[in-house]
Amino acid sequence: MRSRRAVVGVVFFAVALALLVWSVLGRRDELGDALTRLDAGTVALSLVLACAGLVAQMLSWRSLLAATGDAPPLGAAARIYYHGQLGKYVPGSVWAVVAQAELGRAHRVTRARSAVVALAALAVLLVVGGAVAVVGLAAASPGSLSTYWWAIAVVPLGIIGLLPPVFNRLVALALRLMRRGDDPVRVGGPGLARSAAWALVMWLLFGAHAAVLVADLAPGDPGRAAVLGTGAFALAWVVGFLVVIAPAGTGPREAALVLALAPLLSSADALLVALVSRVLMVVADAGAAGAAALLARRGPARAPAEAPAVPATPPDPGPGTGSA
Repeated sequence: MRSRRAVVGVVFFAVALALLVWSVLGRRDELGDALTRLDAGTVALSLVLACAGLVAQMLSWRSLLAATGDAPPLGAAARIYYHGQLGKYVPGSVWAVVAQAELGRAHRVTRARSAVVALAALAVLLVVGGAVAVVGLAAASPGSLSTYWWAIAVVPLGIIGLLPPVFNRLVALALRLMRRGDDPVRVGGPGLARSAAWALVMWLLFGAHAAVLVADLAPGDPGRAAVLGTGAFALAWVVGFLVVIAPAGTGPREAALVLALAPLLSSADALLVALVSRVLMVVADAGAAGAAALLARRGPARAPAEAPAVPATPPDPGPGTGSA
């Protein structure tokens, strides 16, 4: 059974990686044109910021995993998360959650717990991202909120949903619907708070990843470029996430980013930022998956659950006792 899961995992990873590479190669012409207009140092800095954002994203997820029980070591957690995240490039929107659940089983994380943590982590990213989008767009371009008024409504509802009493009731209901009611999963307030804090760090880094590209094309107002770029990227991610039929939000995310950057960039320049950002995020996802594989390979081997340590010299049972 274990060998079958290993084969399925390898096939899934290969398919996801192939789709990821295809998504980059399909835009090689646009990327080549972009590199003639953007400074190479700016593109490199944007890639570094995207990679740093992915680290914060994984730590946000791991904070929730630790809040529900024992969490695997950092290297193993990175492999579960980053390899599972490749599933978002497979059409269907659920494959990232399914992949994380299967990868987590090797580290004694139940499917129910993996699913709850994965969905909770997405909810945290969505709520914090909505808040960042509202603040960024309100500060840089107040008029744009009239177009994205729904984001203002989503944020308070999301915050209420993430309050531990409400959140844990929603989790219990979901587990009953999944017929996993006998496998309770609860998330404490401190774990949710740590996850939200790491999510905020992630959004600031991802925002900076987009903002440096915007500032390169609109050098006259770097402060506004930083604020608008951060808010616009967060809004675009939220839109891409809500359009579940698009793998990794492809299409809707770029369209939303172009519209949100309109106060500062022309449509052509905003589309350039959207395309370069997409390619850099794909490259960062691939790099994170590769780095996680190396960390897991170099990490210490786990002791199998069925072979506990046995003392070399059993203690003397003492008088008056015998074997059962």
